[in-house]
Amino acid sequence: MLRRALPCLLPVLASACTWWSSPEHVMITSDPLGAKIFVDGTDTGRTTPARLAIGGNFGRDHAVELRLPGYRPERRTVYQYTEGYTSKWIDGAYDIVLPPLPLFWTDGDLIFPFGIRGGLVPDLYVKLHRDDAPKLGFELLAARQNPPADGVK
Repeated sequence: MLRRALPCLLPVLASACTWWSSPEHVMITSDPLGAKIFVDGTDTGRTTPARLAIGGNFGRDHAVELRLPGYRPERRTVYQYTEGYTSKWIDGAYDIVLPPLPLFWTDGDLIFPFGIRGGLVPDLYVKLHRDDAPKLGFELLAARQNPPADGVK
């Protein structure tokens, strides 16, 4: 019985030794409030301010666009960062007289020798500009490089 159960228990026990850490929520706000939130081109049905679950350990980058009538749409990219790590015996400092022992390990390293960390911008604030406001910075450069088809600026 134990021989049959052991192969099934090994993945469960191995995953129990892995530390998972990543915030999955992003708070999206704007000035003025009430802008519709689009994530990757899809309407979320929410308006600012809103807290959206778009992160996680194995998340990905997202394009967030805010739209409000009378204001130019604003687009931002939220970048997902994920890395794995492990506590290894060889990571310690040692020389000929001191063998490589995990003396530098914390209790957490002994209990969770493997881990996955993820990171995401926890707060996204976007200032919306009125349609009739002058374009500045990158908006101005983009408008100069791509003039409207009718020639009106």
